[in-house]
Amino acid sequence: MTKDIEAPPSPHLQKLAAIDPWWNPLWDLHWQRNYYRARDHVQAGHPFDPAALIPSPSTALGTWITRACLHYHQLHPDQQHLLTLIGITAEVAHTRTRRAHPWRTAVEHATTFAETHGHLAVPRDTIQDGFPLGQWLNKQRYRTRTTGPTPAAHALTAIDPWWNPPWGMAWQNAYQRARTQPHTPATRRWITKQQRIWPLLHPDQQHLLTAAELITA
Repeated sequence: MTKDIEAPPSPHLQKLAAIDPWWNPLWDLHWQRNYYRARDHVQAGHPFDPAALIPSPSTALGTWITRACLHYHQLHPDQQHLLTLIGITAEVAHTRTRRAHPWRTAVEHATTFAETHGHLAVPRDTIQDGFPLGQWLNKQRYRTRTTGPTPAAHALTAIDPWWNPPWGMAWQNAYQRARTQPHTPATRRWITKQQRIWPLLHPDQQHLLTAAELITA
């Protein structure tokens, strides 16, 4: 029985790698082509300060740079290395992302709040690390209901699917209080009311109540 003999690497592949080590990257070529445009832009001496939004996010090259910065931590380590070669480090990527998308800072505060409390049903006067989170969330709810989902809204939904429920926030706030303080007199009165108006509740409200075992279906 003869063993299979591995063919030696093609000399053509070696020549290609010598010309460009990234001629056949693990990621898609669209990303690589755009990277080369950014690299050529830098090497040509054109203005380039990603942290200061140069080139502008409104340009084709700036749009790609902003997107690369936004997804920096999901990129392959070799992609991160290539970006570093043109001055885009993790810190630069974070700075550009926050400047290009100011709402990202607010989402970071929302994430911190949710990690502590488990939800985003916050009173209007809620302050998170000096940021008026309650007011900002109310603005996002109004904007989403009037103009449709925004990038910020999508990010908030990933944090708390019920940050902007189809019912009033008064109910959602009361639900969160009941979930965390189920045995207080106020909670017992609220639960009794929900049982009384059960047929009038939204199906998702009913689901939340039964999933939290506040009411037995």
